[in-house]
Amino acid sequence: MANGIPGTPEIKLCYVTPEKIANSKKFKTALDKLFRVKKLARFVIDEAHCVSDHGHDFRPDYQKLNVLRQLYPKVPILALSATCPPAVLKDVLDTLRMPGLTRSASAAEPKKTVLFNTPLYRKNLHYAVHPKPAAANDSIAAMRDYILVHHKNDTGIVYCLTKKDCESVAKMLNEMSAGAIKTGVYHADVGDARKEALHKQWREGRVKVVCATIAFGLGIDKGDVRFVIHHSLSKSLDGFYQESGRAGRDGKDADCILYYRPQDGMRISSLACDERHGQEKALAMMAFASDLVECRKIQFAKYFNKSSKLSLKSWEIGQEDARTPCGHCDNCTRPADTLERAGVRGRVAAWQVLRVAEDTRREVTLTQLCDLARGLGSSAAASVGKGKGRAKEKLTVDLERVAGGKVELSKEHTEALCVRLLVEGYFAFSFQQTAYSVNVYLQPSATAGRFTRFTKDEIEQGSGPAFDCVFLKKPGRKGVSGSGAAAKVAEKTKATRAGASRTAAAGSSNGVRGKRKRENENETSFALGAEDSEESEDDGDDDGDDMRDFVVSDSDPIEEDEDEEWHTSLRGDKGKGRASIAEPQAKRPRKSGSSSGRSKPVSRTGRTVRDQEVIDISSD
Repeated sequence: MANGIPGTPEIKLCYVTPEKIANSKKFKTALDKLFRVKKLARFVIDEAHCVSDHGHDFRPDYQKLNVLRQLYPKVPILALSATCPPAVLKDVLDTLRMPGLTRSASAAEPKKTVLFNTPLYRKNLHYAVHPKPAAANDSIAAMRDYILVHHKNDTGIVYCLTKKDCESVAKMLNEMSAGAIKTGVYHADVGDARKEALHKQWREGRVKVVCATIAFGLGIDKGDVRFVIHHSLSKSLDGFYQESGRAGRDGKDADCILYYRPQDGMRISSLACDERHGQEKALAMMAFASDLVECRKIQFAKYFNKSSKLSLKSWEIGQEDARTPCGHCDNCTRPADTLERAGVRGRVAAWQVLRVAEDTRREVTLTQLCDLARGLGSSAAASVGKGKGRAKEKLTVDLERVAGGKVELSKEHTEALCVRLLVEGYFAFSFQQTAYSVNVYLQPSATAGRFTRFTKDEIEQGSGPAFDCVFLKKPGRKGVSGSGAAAKVAEKTKATRAGASRTAAAGSSNGVRGKRKRENENETSFALGAEDSEESEDDGDDDGDDMRDFVVSDSDPIEEDEDEEWHTSLRGDKGKGRASIAEPQAKRPRKSGSSSGRSKPVSRTGRTVRDQEVIDISSD
């Protein structure tokens, strides 16, 4: 019976949250009735890793599911997870009161738990990390170009870090593509009815791209998702692996794209600063994103082997060893002439940056440290006192005395160098809580002395720790001015849609901030302490209470990420002009059947989507 009414059709499957089981007496009463009449066949617990606080997505109410075994001891339990390393598996078994594992699944022992697993490596998923422009408009334009060129008619997901990011990205993708990319928004604040409507339209193909937080995950199983894009870094590599794994579940080729800039690493570190193992996970995520050489499959295998004690065999398929490069990720297919190995120049620059950081004896952000080391002026670099209008203190760094001159690297290469020093332990995070945010600073760790105890000449001659850094070469102006294939696709779509609104002119977010050249290039000064007034222009890396780049909130806007020079392979050398898709890499070899016809024209006669059916969805 259903709803307690005799004669009504029986419910075969009941989907319920752990919170409902933990808190609803009425629901437990219903389970009791089913159990007494032997209608309770089994409990299936999806995303079972949420039981464990060792996992990346711990939810306390999952631990209360132990009541199921206590109340219904003879009802079988099936626990499912895509990321369940040994420590998490033990927690799952203990919490759910499941018996120990049987020694052999083919000859299962009575009253034991049978473990079924499959290799973690999926050869149909093609991973790539793309440089993310600093300006919000440019980063969305890059995603628009990628989707229109490679997945114009395909279904996909864009994962965003915050709810406000979801709404902004969805709106801008639709507007910048002149409606060619139909988008929907999914996050925790969206009502259940609208979530259901969006999910239905996405599954039916009326919505092509869902811009979502990680709330869009549990129970989502659409086989033909051809791409998953991460607008920002995930808070952990575990989460990134699981979220990207929602692509290509039909076994066909799918792309997993991460847009990355070093400032996003600072942002996730602020969000994870008070979480258990939060900083370790943030650093692992940054190490993955900033690596330009090692195969992505091998990086995953090493990470899970170290962090979760998963055997490397978990990444083997057939006779292929886990340490064998996949041959189709961005690092495996990247042309060698697009990379620049810094060598001695990189070691000297690393020494210089660390020396400058030690000499300042102040907390400085990533951007401020890079500007100091490169001999550029900037905004406030540290705080003295509290509140608005506080006194300023001027900091001067004599680069010639401290570091033997300024760092001779571009801004994006200097930031990449600092990230490398951070993930290798030469820098450490420092956090400062304000009324609205958590500010993130870099400070030299105890390990930095392995570099800084030497002189510049000694470093140049090979003394000091082994250290190398690889950079992406800057492309020439050709092909990056917005006139490439992706821009043409967008313009053609726009021309066919009468009355389509034109997006704001590119470069508006770059502002009017110029680089001030000082008389003495070897001396850099910063004003420390007082915050700018509310009306003053944000430089994207303010260290005051209004440091919105790193605010611990689910509503921080992407428009504030404005370090205008992070444009590797997406803009010209001087950062001018509209962002467009980078020069394409050589076509990667596919290991599974590749779908074709991705650039078929979008139908102009499809049914108009009504506002009440979709969550901020763009319609015809």
